[in-house]
Amino acid sequence: MVVKVVNKGLEVRLYPKGDMVYVFNQNIGNARFVWNHLLDEYQKTYSLFIQHGYTKLKCNMTTFNTMLKMLKKEHSFLGLSESSSLQQVYRDLINAFNKFFKKGAGYPRFKSKSNRKQSFRIQNNKNIRIQGNQIVFPKIGQVYFRTSKEYKKS
Repeated sequence: MVVKVVNKGLEVRLYPKGDMVYVFNQNIGNARFVWNHLLDEYQKTYSLFIQHGYTKLKCNMTTFNTMLKMLKKEHSFLGLSESSSLQQVYRDLINAFNKFFKKGAGYPRFKSKSNRKQSFRIQNNKNIRIQGNQIVFPKIGQVYFRTSKEYKKS
């Protein structure tokens, strides 16, 4: 018997009400803050490496995870975000650097508040539940959503 595992992402449109809009904006801002801070710290460290004759500084999850822990201690407002969304930020940054070094893609850029596309991603570690037409997030709470007709809760 062969078991095929398929990981599928699900895009949904959320409809937050009242204070939920503030919570989502907080998560978006925190993700942007972490991205920009980690990118800045990497650039500073990379310039030190260049000054001492090294040509490449490897990005890895251990380094960025440690940096994220230090950031959370320094900035208490990061504790208001879903932890998996902040972890996803450094995973995305590692992917951006890997593409830059291996495939010749552009150097990762700082995130801007004025960019039209403001988003954050949450990893589902079996802690997000769907109840009818609502998604229940651990720190955010219940939010109404809509998605494509192909997705049906069984």
